[in-house]
Amino acid sequence: MEMECADSHALLAEHNSHDRAISETRGNQNHEHSTTRNPSGMNTSTKDVLNPNTSHQLRYCDSLFTYLLGLNVAVVVFMAVAFGLPNMSNLYFTIHPSASSHGIKLFGIAILTSVLAAFISFLWLDILQRHALRVLSATVRLSILVCLVLGIISFYDAGIGGRAFGFINLFSSFFLFLYYMNSRPSMAFASSNLRLGVRILQKFPQVFYFTGKVVLVQGIWTVIWLGGVLGILSMLTYRLHDANASGYVAIFALLLSYFWTVQVCKNVVHCVVAGTVGEWWYGSSNSETVLRAKVRTLSSSFGSVCLGSLVVAFLSTARTFLDLFPRRGGRQSANACLDWISGIVMHHAQYLNKFAFCHVAIYGSSLGKAGTDTLALLRNRGWTALVNDSLISNVLSVGGLMVGLLSGGIGASWLYVTLNCTETEVALHPEECETFNVVILSFVICSTAAYAICSTISSVLESAVITVFICFAEDPAVFERYHPREHLELVTAWSTYKPDLFLQSV
Repeated sequence: MEMECADSHALLAEHNSHDRAISETRGNQNHEHSTTRNPSGMNTSTKDVLNPNTSHQLRYCDSLFTYLLGLNVAVVVFMAVAFGLPNMSNLYFTIHPSASSHGIKLFGIAILTSVLAAFISFLWLDILQRHALRVLSATVRLSILVCLVLGIISFYDAGIGGRAFGFINLFSSFFLFLYYMNSRPSMAFASSNLRLGVRILQKFPQVFYFTGKVVLVQGIWTVIWLGGVLGILSMLTYRLHDANASGYVAIFALLLSYFWTVQVCKNVVHCVVAGTVGEWWYGSSNSETVLRAKVRTLSSSFGSVCLGSLVVAFLSTARTFLDLFPRRGGRQSANACLDWISGIVMHHAQYLNKFAFCHVAIYGSSLGKAGTDTLALLRNRGWTALVNDSLISNVLSVGGLMVGLLSGGIGASWLYVTLNCTETEVALHPEECETFNVVILSFVICSTAAYAICSTISSVLESAVITVFICFAEDPAVFERYHPREHLELVTAWSTYKPDLFLQSV
């Protein structure tokens, strides 16, 4: 133990001396170029960072995608008003009688499950803030248990497919167990970073108020989108039980439209948090920090937010579409390969977006330049391997998945009870009592809306942690200058749990 403490203090001393040397060098450079300022009025020791006390002209980046998002919203609103509202009261999925139409039932169920999802998500966020390490550990252990149980249950399915699925789950549980045993230092490291992120956010409670407003906007968008969905269903109601090209195209377009706007909401929160944490990091925060971050995000950086969100939304739609609908030819078909490829590409695109958006929020860069600068920064620091160690993101995703499954299960069960035919009705009209596709559709709608809400709410914590990570890679010296206590805690965590990566950065 004494040797470990000695090593930790030695690393800390080396890092502090290195930071002071960098600070002195950059200070001299800043003195020589003190009159240089970029068009955005940004100013910092390493790059141009926002000076909140200086009026500056905002640079609008990727503005085309702002107009495309507006067009997307306008089309969905038109579908909701022109087709959804007039036909909602006349939309029935089966011949089973009901006090109100099945369209109105689906609409109300989706809204109620979304409200439930928002409540559970804020509760989940509070638990994660208070018990970070326990939640991180419990989530991995729960994943092991779920895979093990699914593997055992699958062996009861007579056939090669069930046994193959069982072996896959058993192997998954085994590898998750190995990951859990080897990732305890990573859990402690992630927990320390999460605590720092929570401490920063507690200084700016306006961030949580803003997140609540964004969730409200997201809920309104969900209501409008549901109106558009009902409009499409009213035109396809007689072909809903059959697979057809027009139905697939309509569902793909609706999913893309929904995912894009939801991703924009989520990334708006991410950029506001990143801009707030960035100003705090560079010692320029005050009572209007969150307001400035909101103005920058919703004006000059909004086009970049829309562009990055569209990329992830398209990949999410493609993967969801491939997962939900039948694959002709089985899992060995081209669709299965596309599903696997889209999952890998989406994983990397999401992480590139998350880190790049920090540069967008702090430095006002376009998304392309922000992505290039972020990759160069991580490579120079030797931290690219740490980017893939996404323990916090995985835990938040599991939380969102649980909220989505719960809300989707409640919504689908509720709708099934509403429209399920009696035995007599089934005997007389079997085709008009088919409920499978409708129940699956209701599950997708409710679970997708719930997952999106939970993802937006929980992204507050992840955004704070990612911004701390990027700022620490960018300029640790200024962190020590303005926040010495937090700097000491963060450096101690790095030197204790990630000494190899820590040494690469000094």
